[in-house]
Amino acid sequence: MKKLNLSHVYADTRSMTREEWLDSRRNGIGGSDASSIMGLNPYSSPLRVYMDKIGKGIEPDTNEAMRQGTDLEAYVAERFSEDTGMKVKRTNKILQHPEYPWMMANIDRAIVGMNAGLECKTTSPYSKFKFDEGEINPHYYWQSMHYMAVTGAEKWYVAVLVLGKAFHVFEIARDEDQIAELIARESAFWNEHVVPRVPPLPTGSEADDAALNELYPRGEEVDGVLALDGMEDMLNLRALKVSQRDALQIEIDEMDQQIKAAMGTFERGITPNWNIRWTNTSTNRLDTKALKKAYPDIAAQFTKATAGRRFTVARVKEE
Repeated sequence: MKKLNLSHVYADTRSMTREEWLDSRRNGIGGSDASSIMGLNPYSSPLRVYMDKIGKGIEPDTNEAMRQGTDLEAYVAERFSEDTGMKVKRTNKILQHPEYPWMMANIDRAIVGMNAGLECKTTSPYSKFKFDEGEINPHYYWQSMHYMAVTGAEKWYVAVLVLGKAFHVFEIARDEDQIAELIARESAFWNEHVVPRVPPLPTGSEADDAALNELYPRGEEVDGVLALDGMEDMLNLRALKVSQRDALQIEIDEMDQQIKAAMGTFERGITPNWNIRWTNTSTNRLDTKALKKAYPDIAAQFTKATAGRRFTVARVKEE
């Protein structure tokens, strides 16, 4: 039986520091970037990946979920072997595609005696994905396709530990059409954006907002005005969309008010298909104005200045 191709090695990870590993990621596209480049990662985007590749991204601090995912990787791999009877092994290598050296793979495990690999995942019990019904996170799917593209694997397994709830194993078969699409998208991203340092267009995601704030944190041409040639039609369309959004919001607010009027002093209302709550709440807030007046020195000690940029769009007034 054909084994997983581990011969095209970019680097050995056994002696790498975390900083060296992060630097190596910027020299190519990894499996964790695939779903973002395909536009299917709600927490990232092509622009966000671009920022990371040119060294302007901000590596998030390790949080508890990330720590547990790392610590439990070995357990997930062992549990996979226990449930399936397949043996797995670490590779301790960053692999490269034989034709596209910017395609890299740092796989969790290779499956012994098979042309296949394993990705180990740990997720929250509140995940929106219905793993027990066979639904798989698109991020996992495209990561697996990327790894199959790099290694030539016939299939990839994803083991998902749903903390405190369940353990699932998915088998993803190699799909040449999907791999061809992924390679084309990743190739365009690398050669048209990363190499020439041309950022991809943002997509409207929160990730893109954060990326733009990191890319352009301060305005420098304070007294200058940029002629945005070619954007007049977009700005006109934006104005139309804003007016439509505002009109829809007024309609929604009207409906909410009518529901509240019908409920009166009841905190809960129901219909055959809807559950409505209008509950009592209490919020304690610091009166900063009073604090500054009564204890100005103390208030000054705990006042933190923040810098940023404010974005506004206004129609030019006719004279």
